[in-house]
Amino acid sequence: MNIATRRWLERNAKALQAVAAIVTAFAALAALIGIKVQIDANMKQQQVQSARDIYREFLNLSISKPEFAQPDYCTIKDSTNVGAYENYVEYMLYTADQLLGVSRDWEATMIEHLADHREFLCMQQDWSDDSEEIRALITRFRTKQCKGYQTSCG
Repeated sequence: MNIATRRWLERNAKALQAVAAIVTAFAALAALIGIKVQIDANMKQQQVQSARDIYREFLNLSISKPEFAQPDYCTIKDSTNVGAYENYVEYMLYTADQLLGVSRDWEATMIEHLADHREFLCMQQDWSDDSEEIRALITRFRTKQCKGYQTSCG
């Protein structure tokens, strides 16, 4: 290194150290932001996968219990299967809650599933145990499907 360069470095050492500290701080901040973005992306990916797994289980349950998937609620409500059916509907609503937490695009799919349970959903009045998102979904469903609806149950 020549003498002029060395003298310049000696004269500007403190300024260079300050610049190096600032660059290091920015690099650390960028790394922290990158870590946060990566953690958020991983959490979102896990949430999406979990919702898909829950939906797959719901479909498997629907296949194994077709009498609940496309019910005759008037027959079920007076049978010993009423509790199992109500749990099926709760699982369907839980599935909807998980899917809607991932993407609003799932609403149309879940509305189709809810339509098969119109009789039960229109007769049931208390949804206070469900999440706010599910109560809103049921309200939208009931507004369209239950207005003027007459039950076929005696």
